[in-house]
Amino acid sequence: MNKVVVRILGSEYNIVGKNPEQMKNVARYVDGEMNKVKEGNPKLSSLTTTIVACLNIADELFDCCHENEGLHQEMESLKKGMSKPNEEVQSEVNKITGELDQKELEIMEKDYRIEELDEQIKEKNEKIENLSKTTEEMKLELEKYMAEIKSLKEENEEAKQRAEAAESIASQWQNKTYDYQLKYAELENQLKNREGAL
Repeated sequence: MNKVVVRILGSEYNIVGKNPEQMKNVARYVDGEMNKVKEGNPKLSSLTTTIVACLNIADELFDCCHENEGLHQEMESLKKGMSKPNEEVQSEVNKITGELDQKELEIMEKDYRIEELDEQIKEKNEKIENLSKTTEEMKLELEKYMAEIKSLKEENEEAKQRAEAAESIASQWQNKTYDYQLKYAELENQLKNREGAL
């Protein structure tokens, strides 16, 4: 334990405590509050001045306690509210991830099919050139392949757009989770500061 000499309302007092700096700060605060009361009504006795200052300090303490309790309740409410959104976010992210994997698989399959069709067209063209023969049947078959390629390319582009939209949704959910975490950290810091002040 440490002994500290402090001055309150013109008188010196020896006080003992664990933290000398904190004891000095408390004494300065009490001295300030008592001087405010004394300046407001110089005719008050030392005892009355002390009682009024104690009431003022106690009133501030009660206000801080109420505010602290409110912060506790708000933090608990946020904790409860955060668990559900996090589960929803995780579920949504898992769903979107599954959809993205599926879309990527579809894109790969379509790319592979397009390559196959390109090879087939190349082979057909080579046969046409080698044989110098352009029958109506081969033209129709070629047009069929070209139409199929066009359709597959359109489907491929649509799948890519859906994948990009799914990535955007996943990013929005992650940002929302981050905002909740920031709010929680802010309230927790406010609570620690209040408890430190007391």
